[in-house]
Amino acid sequence: MSGAIILDGATLTPAAVASVARDGTPVELDPAARARNQEAHAAIAKLLERGDPLYGATTGVGALRDRTIEDADRERFQWNLLRSHAVSAGRPVEPELVRAGMAVRANQLGGGGAGVAPELLDRLVSALNAGVTPLTRELGSLGTGDLPALADIALTLLGEGKVWRGNELIDAPPPQTAIELGLRDALGFMSSNAMTAGHAALIVVDARALQARWLEVAALSFEALHADPVVLDPRVQAARRARGQAAVAARMRELLAGAPFDPRSPDRLVQDPYPFRVLPQVDGVAHDALDGLDEVVGRELNARPENALIHEGRAYPTGNFHAAELGAGLDALRAAFGHSASLIAGRVSALLDPRMSGLPPFLAGDPGPDSGHMMLEYTAHAAAAEIRSLATPMAVQSVWASLGVESHASLAATAATRTAEMVHAMNVLVATELAVAVRALRMADRVPRGAGVRALYATAVQTIAPGTEDRAFGGDVEAARRVLAARSAR
Repeated sequence: MSGAIILDGATLTPAAVASVARDGTPVELDPAARARNQEAHAAIAKLLERGDPLYGATTGVGALRDRTIEDADRERFQWNLLRSHAVSAGRPVEPELVRAGMAVRANQLGGGGAGVAPELLDRLVSALNAGVTPLTRELGSLGTGDLPALADIALTLLGEGKVWRGNELIDAPPPQTAIELGLRDALGFMSSNAMTAGHAALIVVDARALQARWLEVAALSFEALHADPVVLDPRVQAARRARGQAAVAARMRELLAGAPFDPRSPDRLVQDPYPFRVLPQVDGVAHDALDGLDEVVGRELNARPENALIHEGRAYPTGNFHAAELGAGLDALRAAFGHSASLIAGRVSALLDPRMSGLPPFLAGDPGPDSGHMMLEYTAHAAAAEIRSLATPMAVQSVWASLGVESHASLAATAATRTAEMVHAMNVLVATELAVAVRALRMADRVPRGAGVRALYATAVQTIAPGTEDRAFGGDVEAARRVLAARSAR
């Protein structure tokens, strides 16, 4: 299939997940991946034929693991597992998030740890390519397997439940040929955090684009206030030996290459305030946290998370379904971005301060009758407060479920939701800084000279309305958001 994303169980990336989820790029199951699933399926059949116990096939699940499932009840049990676990509740999950989870689960199944009915795997791939997106809802996962959402998806593949057709919900189409649920197909399909991993993959893509944009906007603010670029000097970074800090400083030097700066100017202070002076140190933490999450997500996309894991003909009880590492990575990103958010809001305040800018207070055309951007400082700090409020780690919480047998949870799904909300608020904050920086440069009658920001500024001044009169400046922020979104989509 030309241009398809190959699902081989080993090399799926966040960018590929985003391509499938958002752009409708088709997927193709690698023949070796299909063979691995089939081999694991055959291995399960052999285990059951010789009477070996297997969790979720010959036993109940959770606290009911001590209950025996007789051979005659196995198919009914598999259907019951799917139906009883389809308990997602609340608002519908966005179709792109469902598609992301479907792509991840299809890829993981190709790793051969689950051994589901081959027809079920093929139907999952076909549904992705046909644009059939199951309905599932936001609440239900504790981060020890996205059981409710994956049960919803499996049921729609079998002809039960609802799917999206455009913006309309319709009954899931009946399968052309029935799939017999035997062995441990239900638990094998559900035993994964694929939905959270898919969501996290989209977060990585979005956060990477966001961070690139906020450094560009920060460079505009450096130019608007003639902030001292000495804080970006490689010798300063070498003194700290922090990888992320050095990377951020290097990128800022690229963005500001060619920008004029006179350290001997008589009105120069000996050093700039924190929003400029500690940018590499603070944003370097965000850089490292994003790299760390990217690495964790890469493992999750290609993991074999099933319990029990089928490997070389044996069934291994495992806790690989537990998403503690993924949850911790998402928590770390929110905490790191929270620090950067405070710094961005601080730069907005600096741009509006005549003692820093040499321009009229709040960049007002006629201070007094005009308020200028006074209230955009509120917008910036409200967004920063929202971001910090979302930084509380889910690791400080846990649960006690299934009569205490399942006595810990990562709550990674909730961490992913909070992180996506943080990315949204951060985009608003960065757009606010862009709107204010553009106005400051316009009022100073100065065009930025930095090699990496000229194109951003040229687009921004074409999109953000000119003039120094008071107006509904929320519209300027929305225009700035469009500029940033367009640059991220390139």
